[in-house]
Amino acid sequence: MVRVATIEPGMVETEPPDHVEDPDASALMAGLVHDIDCLKSEDIAETVAFMAAVPRHVNLTEITIMPTARAI
Repeated sequence: MVRVATIEPGMVETEPPDHVEDPDASALMAGLVHDIDCLKSEDIAETVAFMAAVPRHVNLTEITIMPTARAI
């Protein structure tokens, strides 16, 4: 049996804002990284581990993981 799931993370600390081509959006993202307690890569890894560890009869199809503090 194969289980397929989607993990939709919010702002993650390792996400570099410089990959965004719009300078205003890039500046906004760079500021947000410093203004909120972003998710860490470990948070995402723990979520993946949790989803993989559920019993065989359970299928988690989608999880959205967001920081608790949001600047906007």
